Order: sequence, then C-alpha cells, then structure tokens
Amino acid sequence: MELTVPYESRMEEAHAFKEGKYLDLTKELKKDGYEPRVMPVEIGARGFMGSSAYGLLSKLSMCDNKITKALMLLAETAENSSRWIWSRRNERLLHKD
Repeated sequence: MELTVPYESRMEEAHAFKEGKYLDLTKELKKDGYEPRVMPVEIGARGFMGSSAYGLLSKLSMCDNKITKALMLLAETAENSSRWIWSRRNERLLHKD
C-alpha cells in the first residue's frame, strides 16, 4: 500500500504512476512464488477521496459504517495536512538546499 496526496486533477495519473512504480518488483515476487498486490491509494490534497481509498478499506474487510468514518477522518487529515504545509511554504526547513 502506498498513500499519495496529489492535486485532485491528477489523481488518475498518480494512481497509474504508483502501479507502474512497483511493476518490476511485483513480477519478481510472483516469480519467487509470492502473490503480491499493489494497492496505491489517493486522497486529494483538499480531502477528495479517490475510489482506491474505499477499495482498500473494503479489501481490509471493514464494514460500511467504519469505512465511512475512516474516509471522513482521512479526508480531514489530508486537508489539514495540506493546509499546514501551505501555511509554512516559505519556511526554509521545508525546502531542499
């Protein structure tokens, strides 16, 4: 599983990129007898949930009530985190030298 927080307009692109990122590793693990699953999850920077988030929680056998609560919490956390990063965008610690 890998969480990505892209702009909402780039969620499909981010999903495809993450799936491709692990393609070679997945092939190698299958060759060694494992059954790997690549599960990229996207939550938009402004809290929009991609269908991948719901799919992941469903695969983890969560019931609908808990999925709804978890999605709301994830959306709120993504939005708050993005707001925090934006508010500190000019601070030197956030930039590579």
